[in-house]
Amino acid sequence: MLRKRFTIPRMPLGPNSIGGDPTQFAPHSKARRRGCLGCLGQLVWQSAVVLVLGVILVAAMTGLFYPWAFYLGGKFHFVPYWQGLGKLHAKSGDYVLFVRFEPTPRRSRIIPHSDLKGLAYLCSPRGDEFRLNLGGSMRRHLNLSTDGEAIDLYMYNWPALYGQFTTDHRPSIELRGHWKNPDLVMDDHGSIFRAFLSDGSVYRGHDTNHPYNGEIVPVTLVKGSYSEFESACATVKH
Repeated sequence: MLRKRFTIPRMPLGPNSIGGDPTQFAPHSKARRRGCLGCLGQLVWQSAVVLVLGVILVAAMTGLFYPWAFYLGGKFHFVPYWQGLGKLHAKSGDYVLFVRFEPTPRRSRIIPHSDLKGLAYLCSPRGDEFRLNLGGSMRRHLNLSTDGEAIDLYMYNWPALYGQFTTDHRPSIELRGHWKNPDLVMDDHGSIFRAFLSDGSVYRGHDTNHPYNGEIVPVTLVKGSYSEFESACATVKH
């Protein structure tokens, strides 16, 4: 009499089992990897949207409170700031200055005015270049056209990497003048004389007899870029 043979079905082997096919689970791992890349792409996209919305919001707030910032220099521009450069011809040599500034929320309640913030770069006759923090002010309630408006700017040495860790922020300079669109016509209020010695080096002393008043240097700042400043700086180096 014939006996019926029974066979036990083989269970599928896992990737870690002996003789298992490691590729049978590969599609799942690829799917997981694609999912992770998809999440990363979505995160980048969302961050970009938030950044764009933030820029639009800042521009809208600037347009609401400081509409004149879009007309600095006399013509409308989409970015609410102004930048320019000029050369100061002092007895100690020629100095090239680059400034960039924009409006900032009012800080003083004693003397209300339109505050400015930004940065500047100064090149000395000796070839030294200084990165400066910039602040300034104009009168309150400005019109869209700032032509003829008075403006004050002050700057002090602030190295990019360690400015907050030093207490000596020399040199510092100050400019006073007015808009003559598209330029700024100003003078240094004697600050170059106070900040530098006759050889163009920074005054680092603390002599109480060091003269405060001296030569006043005129300067006209014209609209320009940082690359133009670098080119002009190269021409004044000894």
